[in-house]
Amino acid sequence: MKIIQKIISFLTYLTKYLALATITFMMFFITVAVIGRLFSKPIVGDIEVVQLSMVALIACGLAYAQQSESHISIGIVVDKFPNNLQKVFDVIAYLFVAVVTIMIAYIYVGVGLNHKNNMVLSTNLLEIPYFPFDFLIVAGFFIWGLQALLKAIEVIIELTTKRTNH
Repeated sequence: MKIIQKIISFLTYLTKYLALATITFMMFFITVAVIGRLFSKPIVGDIEVVQLSMVALIACGLAYAQQSESHISIGIVVDKFPNNLQKVFDVIAYLFVAVVTIMIAYIYVGVGLNHKNNMVLSTNLLEIPYFPFDFLIVAGFFIWGLQALLKAIEVIIELTTKRTNH
């Protein structure tokens, strides 16, 4: 279990720093693009680059948000339940997230392969192909799903060890 946990944490760590690098790049790129416009030297395709960077930023930030429990959650009803029942609902929610995100990753593999092989799509101005970003979405959602599955397993272990200790 520890090895799987380390692998998933490492993958999450990688995507987190890729997201941080992306947002840093965007900050400098947008600054240079705006200054270039002030001096009548605009960067051609700057909007396309920023839009694709947003895809990378979001895809790479999903798993870290799950790991740090930064996703939006509403517990108006569940927070009134006993602690163990809340944890059961947490397991159900984590498993649901894992199933949905891994399904999205699986579907996007087909989308990425289709964009690469059959229906080659690219941005209008710079003609940057979409398929690498499709595979980045696959990685982001897959690692997010693994992180949610890991959280579910951790809560299940916590629940079972509490019962055996009593």
